[in-house]
Parts: sequence; C-alpha cells; structure tokens
Amino acid sequence: MQTDLDLLILGGGCAGLSLALRLAEAPGRCRRVAVIEARPDYANDRSWCFWRLGPHRFEPLVTQSWSRIAVRSASRTVVADCPQTPYQLLEAGAFYTHARHVLANSDTVRLSLGVSVIGSPVAVAHGWRVETSAGALTAAQVIDTRPPSVPRHGDSTLWQSFFGQELVCERPVFDAACVELMDFTDAVPGAVAFTYVLPLAPDRALVETTLFDPHPRGPSDLAQHHRRAVRRLCGDAPTRVVRSEAGMLPMGMAHDPGALGRGHLRAGLMSGAARPATGYAFQRIQRWADACGESLRHGDTPRGHQPDPLLTRIMDRLFLDVLRSQPERGAELFVRLFGGTDMRRIVRFLGDRGTLLDRAAIVASLPAGLFLRQLLRPTRRDLAEA
Repeated sequence: MQTDLDLLILGGGCAGLSLALRLAEAPGRCRRVAVIEARPDYANDRSWCFWRLGPHRFEPLVTQSWSRIAVRSASRTVVADCPQTPYQLLEAGAFYTHARHVLANSDTVRLSLGVSVIGSPVAVAHGWRVETSAGALTAAQVIDTRPPSVPRHGDSTLWQSFFGQELVCERPVFDAACVELMDFTDAVPGAVAFTYVLPLAPDRALVETTLFDPHPRGPSDLAQHHRRAVRRLCGDAPTRVVRSEAGMLPMGMAHDPGALGRGHLRAGLMSGAARPATGYAFQRIQRWADACGESLRHGDTPRGHQPDPLLTRIMDRLFLDVLRSQPERGAELFVRLFGGTDMRRIVRFLGDRGTLLDRAAIVASLPAGLFLRQLLRPTRRDLAEA
C-alpha cells in the first residue's frame, strides 16, 4: 500500500515550519510533505531572541539588534557590550508570513491551517495513519512537533514562564540602545523572577515578566508582578498595549516521551529544542531543521535534536538544581556570571559554541562552595531513583 505522503509534520509552529521550509527549498527524495496546524490563522504572538553568531537565513526578518545588555539586582548593575555578536529580535509574525509565502509557492510541501489531530498516530503497512479533523492521512514518516502533554509540575526541573506586553508609553522612558536582559528588582518569594525589556524605541518596548519556578505559571499568575514592573519602568505615564505574548518553556525535562516506533519522531520545545538552563531554542531549532532536512531529502530517517555534550548537560543540571533549591540566590548568580566573565565567552556558551576555556571561565565566576554543597545534596532525581 502506498501512503498519501512521504512525510507528515504535526504542528506548524517554529520547529514544524522551519523543517518545512528546508524541504520546500530542496525536497530531494522527500517530495510529498504536509504540515497540519490546529490554529486557524497565525498571529504575532511571540518573539524569538538570540545572539547573532554569524550570518543566518532569517537576517532580513530581524526586527532589531542591540550591542549592549544589562543585568541588574537590587545591589548591582552589570552592563556588557557585544558588538560582534549583537542580540537580535525576530518576531513570530514576520516568520509566519515568510513561511506561508514560501509554502504557498511550493510544489512539494503544503500547509493546512485549522486542522486538528484526533488521537495518536497508528502504525500501518509502510508507515503511519493519522486521523485528523479533515480526514485520515497516511505517511511513510511522521514528525510530531506538538507538546506531548500540558506543562505540569514535576515534568521539568524548572519552568520558565513568561508574560509580556509590547507597550507604547506617552513619554520616553526606555534606553533604546540597551536590552534589560534580566532585572531582578521585583523579587518573588520561592522563584527566580526578573523583568526582561526589549526597547524598540525610547517610548516603546516589549516588557516581559519571567519566573523560573517548579510550577508552570500562566498569565494570570504573572499579571500582578507584571503590572508592578510596568509601573516601575513607566511611572505614572499612560501606556498603550500593542500586543501580548505568554509561554512556558521547559528547563530540564524529567522524562523523554520518545517515539512511537520506526518512522515516528518527536521534535520541538518539549522534545529537546530548548536549552535546559536558558530556554533559548530558535537557533537550536534551525540547526535541527538543517540536519533533519538533509537526512530526509536523501531518503533517510528523520533526525531528532542533537543531545548537548556531556559536560554541558552536567553544568546545566547542576545550575538548575541550585536555582530550584535556592531561588533566592538567582539574582546574585546571574549578576556574578555576567559581571565576572568576558561577554564573548558567555555568548558562545549560551549559543552552544562554548569551548572548554569558556566553560572554565563561567565556572570560575560563580561561588564554588554553593555548587559543591549542591553536588553533595540529594536531588529529587536521586530520591526518585533510590
């Protein structure tokens, strides 16, 4: 029995569309591809930021670049320059518009919006059968980029929950040349809390309230903290909300849901796309799309997200365990990191290009005793495995 498709991509978010774009450009032996997305339409509902480590395919879509970042605690402010690796903003609306245009003109990849998956894919002869709201589809291979479950306490060491608004203020209150990467002025007991400000103009910025917490938090949980941050930034000046965005990113998934069988793959934020200790995912998704697309166009099986090197995994796990057990130290740790390490080393490390010397410099900037004590303390994983 011949299948309807060579590849069915479930979920048309960043990961699904990034792979679809690669296959639309150079399909090779993967010429019958469909992407199905439950949303009836796209909105400018999120932002992706990253340090520019070199030329990239989405350069024309970048909204803004900054060469200076600030990290603040109640007692100390660190301002760092990064002119060779500017911090860049790519808005989802521009990305979605670009992807829809490319796929609408593709002979090999089609995108269907407003189509939901009903149940789990079922293995059949020569592939998989997927029931959808638009009917059944069969495909030789399936890549599922959707979250495997709703974020829950215990599924991740920490959750990075955020709620943000793009605001226009009636007077200039923002430094348009400097990103407030982490401002820990407004503390939240039991969590690592900070304000993130992307200044788009002196009177306009994307202001986000972020929590690192074992419990995933929705916008209603963050609203009060966010209002307090906006008042601190804008004072009594009237503000207008242009748009809002919110999300929950895993920081150290406890369980890998795994594939259902040969020819089935999970990808995306909950399946290895996000760096555990940072939540950065966009550039990692692009590297995965490059590698997976290359494999598929040669007729091979799809590739999952590349695991981080062992040393990176150990460092990330230890750092997250410290933040989980002592969140009140979070501001101190991040200020020491950015204040005691060359910015070029930090950018390479956060961008998954860190050298052994970069890692050593980062370790040297942090309080050794705190991390040694954490190593000797049983973690929730150790207790669960005992």
